[in-house]
Amino acid sequence: MSIRHLDRLFQPRSVAVIGASDNPQRIGTRVLANLLDGEFTRDGGKVWPVNPRHDTLRGLPCYARVSALPAPADLAVICTPPATVAGLISELGQNGTKAAIVMTADPGTAGGRSLRQPMLDAARPHLLRILGAGSVGLQSPALGLNASFTQMAAGTGRLAFVSQSGALATAVLDWAGQRGIGFSRFVAMGDGVDVDFGDLLDYLAADTATEAILLCVEQVRSARKFMSAGRLAARGKPVIVLKVGRDAAPGADLVFDAAIRRAGMLRVYSTEDLFDAVETLARQRPQRGERLAVITNGGGLGLIAADALACSGAQLAPLSPETLKRLAQAGAPQTNPLDFLADAPVEHYTGAVEALLREPQADALLFLHAPTAMVASELIATAVAPLMQAANKNVLSCWLGGGSVAQARRVFADAGLPTYDTPEKAVNGFLQIAQYRRNQELLMEVPAGVPATSAGERSSARALVQAALNAGRSDLSDTDARALMAAYGLALATPQQAALTGATLAAARIQIGHDPVFGPVVFFGQGGIAADVAADRAAGLPPLNMALARDMVSRTRVSRLLAQSQTAADAEALIRTLVQVADMVADLPELIELDLNPLLAIGGSVVALGARMQLAKARARRAELAIRPYPQELEERVDWGGGQILLRPIRPEDGAQHQAFFSALNADDVRLRFFTAMRELPPAQLARLTQIDYDRAMAFIATRPNANGESETLGVVRAVIDPDNQSAEFAIIVRSDLKGRGLGYILFQKLVDYFRARGTREIVGDALSENGGVQKLIRHFGGVVLPHPEAGMVRLQLPLR
Repeated sequence: MSIRHLDRLFQPRSVAVIGASDNPQRIGTRVLANLLDGEFTRDGGKVWPVNPRHDTLRGLPCYARVSALPAPADLAVICTPPATVAGLISELGQNGTKAAIVMTADPGTAGGRSLRQPMLDAARPHLLRILGAGSVGLQSPALGLNASFTQMAAGTGRLAFVSQSGALATAVLDWAGQRGIGFSRFVAMGDGVDVDFGDLLDYLAADTATEAILLCVEQVRSARKFMSAGRLAARGKPVIVLKVGRDAAPGADLVFDAAIRRAGMLRVYSTEDLFDAVETLARQRPQRGERLAVITNGGGLGLIAADALACSGAQLAPLSPETLKRLAQAGAPQTNPLDFLADAPVEHYTGAVEALLREPQADALLFLHAPTAMVASELIATAVAPLMQAANKNVLSCWLGGGSVAQARRVFADAGLPTYDTPEKAVNGFLQIAQYRRNQELLMEVPAGVPATSAGERSSARALVQAALNAGRSDLSDTDARALMAAYGLALATPQQAALTGATLAAARIQIGHDPVFGPVVFFGQGGIAADVAADRAAGLPPLNMALARDMVSRTRVSRLLAQSQTAADAEALIRTLVQVADMVADLPELIELDLNPLLAIGGSVVALGARMQLAKARARRAELAIRPYPQELEERVDWGGGQILLRPIRPEDGAQHQAFFSALNADDVRLRFFTAMRELPPAQLARLTQIDYDRAMAFIATRPNANGESETLGVVRAVIDPDNQSAEFAIIVRSDLKGRGLGYILFQKLVDYFRARGTREIVGDALSENGGVQKLIRHFGGVVLPHPEAGMVRLQLPLR
């Protein structure tokens, strides 16, 4: 993953058009015209046509070859035949160009000789980045840059749009132009030979010109890269994904949906939903739940909204006695949906809006209105908009109709209130907020712990699997299957337990499968003989924790049956079983198939009535996990303070332990570490510190049992690495009562060893000038303390290579 030189792609000061032409049938002609017709050259940008057949084009000097350019171009746009592309990339790289858009289609997609590897081989020695092949190009409207062959220029806005499909990109550009929607970046990615979704998500996550990211995805090639970049981007701004083209493979769409949820992004199902979601999420307020209050002046509109909610799992909000009393005093109906007659006066609307906005059981308000001759829509909008604008909950609206409600729509738009064309779209906006909130909560939630499988148990499990494969067996005996499952806290039913059919968890089923893109997948759903026809299952990407597993179960219809037949202990046991299965999947790449069906709940534990397992040798085993699991191999016991401590990577389940560690720090240590005074870690920050992406960051904690036998954190060192693996930015803190005893040096050595083995170029950090301890630490390891552009700060730098 890399964002290296992507600034040359999006913010060039000079562009060479290779294959520029005056032939209206040539792509190079359109690209040259688009570059010259915008603001790019008027703001000082240089455009250099390259074509040996022309001396001038559009009044500009035309250069015969790349080497003849007056200076290395920041960006090159290649519009020449396939056979010339690799050579041109090599020539551009030698000349100093660092980014190129290849508009030439790759013949390999049609069975010809592929451009993919020759392009990459030509670019690699020069670190030149390639967008394409088959790219329609990109636009940075604020820069006036239109390096594309689309028929229209994108307007300026705060949305970044990325599409693999050029045809879809141009259609969306036309659609957005008609609706006045602008963009910060507009990218038709093409084949994604080099620059792909992961790279673009990394760049756009840090792009201050971008407030939300829209992706139109045909396929993902590098799942781990996509997931890492997506999770990082979604923590900072809305990322909305439209999947183009459903995969016919069984469960493929479920897996893609699971990946988007896991990354904290939001999936939509049409281009209209894509932009509606931006309208919704850009103006959303914090929302606790999924109970909706509805005001309408047409019974049919209310029924439409209620039907749409019923199909989604959300619900109409119940109304409290206090709210019913307020509605009666306002002359409004005491129902939800609240249906006004056509002649209801404006003051009835304001009274009803005030009452429902104060209802604690309503998480959001939906306002539906059709034009009527009795009361002007604009008057109603003008009266209620200030109340809704000042509300602490989400308000969505639909002004149904055309010109007669246009002014009412403008009043709401000026007040920053989301407005939709139809009741269904308005309800969908509410559901998008709810789903986005759920996905974000999964990113931030600190999960409960599950007893970890010990290193010895894992080793025994691997040995058992290897022994079976060495013996030429792809399946396990009943004895071996029981032993393997027992290593992960799972159990096969005894004959006596199997006879207790009344304990069956409504015939639940756990299964593992393999997706060609996202790798191993855990499925949960209805089991028994109806499993294959019920089409009731949810997918999750391992590794899982209790929060993720609970969300998986809740997404199935069978979960409602389970809730009626199980105790709270049974429910937790089932969720814990999902986590343990995911751990087994993460540890054993040779395990390509597992089916536990059905499951029994007995006294707060779960056993499987049947288990089917399939193994495969290394060359036939599955692809890597889409999310890097907890790196248990980095755990290390060291001597310190007259005993032993455990150095290990931090885990999401360390949340409570980490909060206790923070509470044990004195105020001055907190200020030196966080550069501000804090009494406790807010939940979102606690989640960010404990739920790290092990591909992107590392945090090592020193831990030991306390007097009660519970694990306590003594110190932590962490670093976040840039996508190019060049620089890791670190921070370190030791519990205040343990300072000066060498623990910080032990932790920092662990971090240095890790990033040196990874090939990282340097460890860097910022510190307050008064923080002498960390400056002494960095010098001890051979680093330097440098001036910082900000007063009162220093820059710490430790080369690793």
